[in-house]
Amino acid sequence: MKSFGNSGYDFGRDILQTPDTGYIATGSSSSFVSQNADAFLLKLDSLGNFEWSRNYGGSATEWGESIVLTSENGFAIGGYTNSYGSGGFDFYLVKTDSMGTPVWEQYYGGNDWDKCFGLAQLPDSGFVMVGETFSFGAGMNDGFILRTDKNGDTLWTKAFGGVMEDWFNGVYVDGDSIVAVGQTNSSGNGDFDGWIVKCDLNGNAGWEVVTGHPELDYFNSVTKNNSTYTMGGARTINTIHYYDFWIYQISEDGLTEIADTSWAGDQEGYDIVYDIVVEPSTNNIYYGGSTTSWGSGDVSTGVPEFFISRVDAGYGWTPYLQNFGLDGFDEIRGMDYCHDNGIIAIGTTELVSTGGKNVYIIKIDESNSWNQSPGVFINSVLDQITTSTEEILPQDFSIYPVPVIDHLKFSQFVEDVRIYDTSGKLMLSNMSKTQEVTLSDLSSGMYIVQFNLDGQVYRKKIIKD
Repeated sequence: MKSFGNSGYDFGRDILQTPDTGYIATGSSSSFVSQNADAFLLKLDSLGNFEWSRNYGGSATEWGESIVLTSENGFAIGGYTNSYGSGGFDFYLVKTDSMGTPVWEQYYGGNDWDKCFGLAQLPDSGFVMVGETFSFGAGMNDGFILRTDKNGDTLWTKAFGGVMEDWFNGVYVDGDSIVAVGQTNSSGNGDFDGWIVKCDLNGNAGWEVVTGHPELDYFNSVTKNNSTYTMGGARTINTIHYYDFWIYQISEDGLTEIADTSWAGDQEGYDIVYDIVVEPSTNNIYYGGSTTSWGSGDVSTGVPEFFISRVDAGYGWTPYLQNFGLDGFDEIRGMDYCHDNGIIAIGTTELVSTGGKNVYIIKIDESNSWNQSPGVFINSVLDQITTSTEEILPQDFSIYPVPVIDHLKFSQFVEDVRIYDTSGKLMLSNMSKTQEVTLSDLSSGMYIVQFNLDGQVYRKKIIKD
């Protein structure tokens, strides 16, 4: 288990394993920028140690919601921004090289709010983004699909839905088809229902399925194994149970419902699947999300805990990991199936040690040897800190000497000096106002110094001899 963040608000949204068996993650962070929040990339090695991170965005707010490994051995982030574009929010797409350096960034939308929640790369190296639009369509907000070429230029956009509220939360590219899932209030059995739309690569409709009970139901994610699409989300069986974990499967032609199952026990809480992965060899379904039905005392007040578990190929809800958490708010938002047959998952946790909210990442091996008993409350302190890209120092300010031997000096008084190693571990801190810190107890090597100067947080790499 690892936590990454600082004194601001840091949210984990999506994570993938990289070809080097490390991991790449995205989300939104306000710990390492001067204003509001930025989208980020966070790169870890195979053991979860920090390698590098980069922030992306302007002076307002950016969210990274979905990440892909590009065909050019880099990364792409899909999310939304209100620093750029035409409206309150716009779709936001950043393409980077393998070290997170931006190749280009684009934003798309109209005069109102448009937010991207899902991203996939297409066979031609372009991208498809899905989410919601208030700028276009027939209703209050509609499901929105946007396709780009490999340079991020728009090829086409299309709004789906009716006169009520509709939006997409996830997308899967299946050869020459796009499959988007979410929720619709324009058609169905009552309130919101789970919504699946399949179209070709030009946006021409193929088939559409709306499924659910008279209460609230929705899908957050979609994947495919063999000839079956698998969706994960939440459904309301009745007004007592609020939300239950929901797994749904349908054939690739949309004609056959294969599984429609939810965990509908006696719990009275909000239990939501945010992401799913299917094990290729067994068809077991792993799902991650949040629960307010089990765990610590917090859940009785509606504060969620982490939840990761498994549905076997026979659609039995089997004990795997289930609920766990720390003090305060916890949720899993993204997952990936790993080369070693384990699971990597990312979310958000509330940690007193660093303030605000932190990105949370957990790795589970194939045999689940952590062997966490369901219902166990974990009160761990995780203080890994991401070392984001360096800020440009003011022209009248300097740090010296270079390299440092025993004493690091600042040309002006600074506060809250912290020294991290390159894995993100806090090695030294000095909260008082000072112009000098002593590093004689540190080994030779590279470090990150972070400090507060006139209300602005700065970070800089230093070398200690």
